[in-house]
Amino acid sequence: MLEAIRQGFTGWIAMLVIGLIALTLVISFGNMDQTPLEDDVVITVNDTEITLFEYREEYSNKLVELQQVFGDEVPEILDQTIKESATEDLILRALLLDYMSKNGYRVSPEYVVELITNNPGLQVGGIFDRQNYEAILASQGVSVEQFESDIRLQLQINQLRRGFIDSSFITPNEFRQFIELQMQKRIGQLLTINSADFIDEVAINADQIQLYFDNNQDLFQTDEEVDVEYLSLSLDDVAATVEYTEDDLRGYYEENLSRFITNEERKSRHILIAIDEDTTEEDALETILNAQERLISESFEAVAKEFSDDPGSADLGGDLGWAEPGLFVPEFDKVLFSLEVNELSDPVKTEFGYHLIRLDELKEGQQQAYQDIQLELDSEYSKLLAEDKLFGLADQLADLTLQAFNELNSVADTLGLSLSRIDGVSRNGATFFNQDPEIISILFSQNSIETGENTPLFELDDSIFVARVIGHRIPTTRDFSDVESGIKDYLASQEAISLANNYAELIKPQFSNKASFMDNTDELNIEASEFDVSRGDTELSRGLIEMIFNSSNKDLAEGNIQTYIEGDKVFLIRVSSYEDGRLELFNDEERNSAKLELSEQIGSRELNAFAEHLRKNAEVSIDPGLYSGLFDL
Repeated sequence: MLEAIRQGFTGWIAMLVIGLIALTLVISFGNMDQTPLEDDVVITVNDTEITLFEYREEYSNKLVELQQVFGDEVPEILDQTIKESATEDLILRALLLDYMSKNGYRVSPEYVVELITNNPGLQVGGIFDRQNYEAILASQGVSVEQFESDIRLQLQINQLRRGFIDSSFITPNEFRQFIELQMQKRIGQLLTINSADFIDEVAINADQIQLYFDNNQDLFQTDEEVDVEYLSLSLDDVAATVEYTEDDLRGYYEENLSRFITNEERKSRHILIAIDEDTTEEDALETILNAQERLISESFEAVAKEFSDDPGSADLGGDLGWAEPGLFVPEFDKVLFSLEVNELSDPVKTEFGYHLIRLDELKEGQQQAYQDIQLELDSEYSKLLAEDKLFGLADQLADLTLQAFNELNSVADTLGLSLSRIDGVSRNGATFFNQDPEIISILFSQNSIETGENTPLFELDDSIFVARVIGHRIPTTRDFSDVESGIKDYLASQEAISLANNYAELIKPQFSNKASFMDNTDELNIEASEFDVSRGDTELSRGLIEMIFNSSNKDLAEGNIQTYIEGDKVFLIRVSSYEDGRLELFNDEERNSAKLELSEQIGSRELNAFAEHLRKNAEVSIDPGLYSGLFDL
């Protein structure tokens, strides 16, 4: 629930994540005779002290993220890297916050309150519920003061980040290079070697299976599980009880007439003179004024074909078709919707260059008749009534569950609801509870397990739930007999992949001197194919795409072959050529989107560089115990 609430702020807040590694890992630092205190200072950054509690909290936050993505197994080899990464994250954060404090970055308490009270995740029936808000935070061990301070700091960091993004300058040449790189295509050949072809060569004995089981006991633990009972209120169930007349529906239509008007549409043409690496703003303005002069005696269509730099409309005589308000960039849109039919604008400057705009046709917005939208009205009105009724029932449910504390039978009886039950809910299972990681966290909290207290209300899809734990089972090691077959299959598959990889290295020399992959594949009993892909293509896996685009110019020139293992297959990859993306193929909307993306990249890069500058000039002291195993996290 708390994560859902935080996500609710991202419509207003672009969260900043600064770190060397954006992973979360379970780290065991070992147990020592010394027991450190939570308020022990482990890192000092200039005059800022970072405590062991804060350090552990950093790991706790990362733990949740990693468990959702990677599961519980953590490669031991990454321990030291993650320790250093977590430390650097805290150092950089402290430096940025100190800088912002000294340079007047402020967020008013009123603004924080506004964000919180307007967050749908903290509202019941569309109204902010203070009691529900405090209960959600308490269930996570987070105080109101801590949470609101966290939001305020996120806003301050976002102010700084936005400053770098908004001030970032993109040259025409940078933009063209960005398009060329991001939209680049790579052409080449691919050999696929299936490990299944080598499985008959693998022999796994009983000693290997037993040894793997003995050395990897943590892999064979049963899941921690809870049994849960719950009550639910669904929008569909409530909608079935809603009653209204056609007069009610007509009244709703009359009250909302202004909403049921079709948008005005305008058909227009334009001429664009782009400002790019080849054309300065002064040159573009001179050219557009020349085109405007030509329009006195020549047709718009002919001048557009000759002058316009818009590849999407120039060959059509500048025709942009029909458009509703908001389709074009604001400067263009404002002028277009101010013109009279057949009126020609003066030159209009946008981020793409200078435009001449002519309005050809106009369709006024029309009032939609009741009978034409009756079905739409019926669906909308019934849903509105159902939502109002659902929120009213939710208020009752919230009050009753809070009063009942750790039982739901009385609540079910009062509201006439059926009590449901799900046994064997795990942290990483597939029950509907797992759609909300915050609820899973609450269900597995100490309070839920020990006292069976009712959870706060939570929403999934169009239903509202409240739940409580009625049973709990801790993890245990599975019997060897239950996992023996699975271990054998796993070891066999790994050995088969190793054999397939050895085979791939063995046949590589046959394709030296840029010999085609398409030759000799039949006798080698492997699959050969050709590819022509861009970075965003989905015809190949994400990993394969990344490997293809990791090929260097040297690899291309020398015909070098890369090896890549994914799943049960080994791939040999050779990139033979590439085609850069072409800026002229982008329309105005695509160019605008690409520029926004590039601006975000440049701004974030500059902010990271600024943070590193602060880091180099800071006085930092790190307790060696963080890296030596002194502190047990």
